[in-house]
Amino acid sequence: MRTVDDLTDEQAGAASRLPGWTRAEVVTHLARNADGVRNMVEAAARGEVADMYPGGADARAAGILAGRGQRAAVLRADVRQACDRLMDAWGALRAGDWDRMGRMISGEYPMHYTVWSRWREVEVHHVDLDSSYEASDWPVQFVSGALDEVMATFDRRASSSRPRVDAEYRIVTTDHDRVWRVALHGAHVGVAADDGAPADGEVRGWGCDVAAWLYGRDPRGGGILASGDLGVLRLPQWFPFA
Repeated sequence: MRTVDDLTDEQAGAASRLPGWTRAEVVTHLARNADGVRNMVEAAARGEVADMYPGGADARAAGILAGRGQRAAVLRADVRQACDRLMDAWGALRAGDWDRMGRMISGEYPMHYTVWSRWREVEVHHVDLDSSYEASDWPVQFVSGALDEVMATFDRRASSSRPRVDAEYRIVTTDHDRVWRVALHGAHVGVAADDGAPADGEVRGWGCDVAAWLYGRDPRGGGILASGDLGVLRLPQWFPFA
């Protein structure tokens, strides 16, 4: 919110780090994301299951595009009000409501997951604003959770156009003391703790840089070091996180 408070009209209309998105659209997306989460949370409080975006992906895209060209003051009021309403909705949930489900575009999730997903949206898109907040500013707890999520969902994110390769890649986070092995054998995708066996290619770096790279926020891999089979650098394209 402090970052958005400092935006001028000119800065709001300028390009963000998301290709084709202005900063205004990023801020608007965060507001509509909060509204979408609130839709599910308020429904859960009523004992119902609701869609995050009732109009689906097209409605989501239209809501984001509506922010293009908006003045900074309008954006600030929009996102602040949306965040406040979401906090109120979370605060109204009873203990048993947190396990109730809601429908996001990617599937059904319990309400307790919405806290994590909202945190992820805020942290990642804060970087996308290109306003002096970097992946290196992410809290350690967030980075740890981001790495857990990305690694646990590799097989579900496989692009239909990815090549069928036979390779084993090692991913090392030097500050988190964690190492994973991504095994690709034709259509099979496996991710597990690294067993120390030789790997075809390796990526290593700070946890925040590895997470940013896997989230597609560092497409050239500038924050990481790669060795061996440099096909390892294609992992974010082969398994995009959306």
